[in-house]
Amino acid sequence: MSSAAPGASAVAWVSGDPVDVSDVDEREASLRARPVAATLPRPGTGEGRQLRRWLVQVLVAERLVAAEALARGLTAADAPDLLELAPDRAAMLGLGSVAADLLARNAPARAVFVAVTAEVVVARERVRQYYLTNPEGFRVPELRVVRHAIAESPAPVDPAGRPLRTLRRGELAGRVEEAVFDAAEGAVVGPVRDSLGWHTVRVVEVRPGRVRSVDEARDEITARLRSAARRRAFTAWLDRHAADEVRLAPGFEHPGDPGQPDNTHRH
Repeated sequence: MSSAAPGASAVAWVSGDPVDVSDVDEREASLRARPVAATLPRPGTGEGRQLRRWLVQVLVAERLVAAEALARGLTAADAPDLLELAPDRAAMLGLGSVAADLLARNAPARAVFVAVTAEVVVARERVRQYYLTNPEGFRVPELRVVRHAIAESPAPVDPAGRPLRTLRRGELAGRVEEAVFDAAEGAVVGPVRDSLGWHTVRVVEVRPGRVRSVDEARDEITARLRSAARRRAFTAWLDRHAADEVRLAPGFEHPGDPGQPDNTHRH
């Protein structure tokens, strides 16, 4: 049942054009027909009304990006894959639920994202600050490039014909790992026994652990920070346009609006 004012069918207006309550009903029915239905609140409850308010936010956001896509001549063909914009769960959570849902389901919205955030840049000083405050992220572990043979007996086995492997600590175990990482470049280790058998390892190259310099990591850091900044810029763009162009009907206020009765979050 709609919580709009009696006789009213519009739940919101986007640039003066109404969003009808039937659109909310249809979107809610679609959600409740999917496996996610078991996690949704019951209709008619405070939480159920909050779900409908959230759906209104999604519907008006869809109209905002549709209008922007039309104005810019953008289509789904211009849209990147979602992972290019939000590569992991943390990035999706950072967008907020409305923008995350919009970008996940709406290809033109992803095209609009690219267009409205194209000018976002990251200052060199911001890159350096990120590097200095996250040193562990740029540590390269100690490595050994080896040729490795395993036999069932302690008879020496020449590992010369075995393929090259690059090992870091934790990929071998116990005495075998200790012997390999204690060995000098060019040394042959073994045979050393563990539960898998007798290991003979030639250490072809020793690569000491180190921390990459800021210059080595600059492109990676810049890409990471710019990606996050573009997500913030898109949500800010969406918020600005909603503030300028959207009017909500009574009963369909933003879910976070402290003035509506179903918002139980209080400070």
